[in-house]
Amino acid sequence: MTQKERFEKAMGMIDARRQQALQDCRRHREQAVREIPEIGRLQQEMSKVSIRLSKVILAKEGNASEVLPKIMEENLRMQDRIRELLRENGYPEDYLTPRFTCKDCEDTGFRDGRRCHCLENAIKKVAVEEFNHSTTMSLCTFSDFKLQYYSTQNRNSNGLSDFETMSMILKFCQDYAASFSLSSPSILMLGETGLGKTHLSLSIANQVLEKGFTVLYGSAQDYFFKMQNEFFGKGKPGEDVLSTILAADLFILDDLGAEFESSFNASAFYNIVNSRLNQGKPTIINTNLTVREIESRYSNRVLSRLMSLYKTLKFVGSDIRQIKANLL
Repeated sequence: MTQKERFEKAMGMIDARRQQALQDCRRHREQAVREIPEIGRLQQEMSKVSIRLSKVILAKEGNASEVLPKIMEENLRMQDRIRELLRENGYPEDYLTPRFTCKDCEDTGFRDGRRCHCLENAIKKVAVEEFNHSTTMSLCTFSDFKLQYYSTQNRNSNGLSDFETMSMILKFCQDYAASFSLSSPSILMLGETGLGKTHLSLSIANQVLEKGFTVLYGSAQDYFFKMQNEFFGKGKPGEDVLSTILAADLFILDDLGAEFESSFNASAFYNIVNSRLNQGKPTIINTNLTVREIESRYSNRVLSRLMSLYKTLKFVGSDIRQIKANLL
């Protein structure tokens, strides 16, 4: 999708919000006039007052300075009476006012001749959705996460069984999704393959999307490949991978370490981690690598940020996919 196409799609989203707000407003007015006839009469009087006001201004009469204040005062008095009638009949005072999603530009997409922040956010959302369509993001749910596959016998140095440890991790992820906000902490999920890291991060994504936030998901191999192609001029026209990653409210980087080991990928990973931390936006990273392997592969400064600024969840147990296969 080109930048022009993203802009047009985003403008379509903004305009749809405006038309919906105006439609709701028309419906509110029809309902109010039907149930409170005096409001209809007052609105007709206000229309006549507006016409009188226009005539006085256009005529440029000598006594305009005396007439205008009286006309405006009459108009304000009727507006106050309409609000009073609405309040007396159990409606909010602004019931007849369009309720635009963005009050800064009233859902036009522009303010003072410039793109409004709501339009910029819509363009970013379009880009995020476009990236997600190119991935295999199959959402999961917490209810599908089965603790029965984790041993109650194996215990770690703290004396907790695999079952107890994973129960705590599941509860943390559920609470994280339920209370998600842009100030939520970032998460580093560590553990061997098949322990449920991807399942739980996609379960979080499911709930976060339902809350209306944008979620960008993909494998480290896929994103580093796209960033490398873009860097060497082989990417899609108008594609800005890092900007799209930074635009998402929640970014989930899956399977870190499965990508080809290179200095470019290490640098790209540092850039993603550092940039999103600077923006204060939450990120979830899943990896089969150990802490020592992360340090060796991506540098100590990356590890330092992950261990100090991310919430670390250490997954335990046996490969659930193998357990399920053996049960067949």
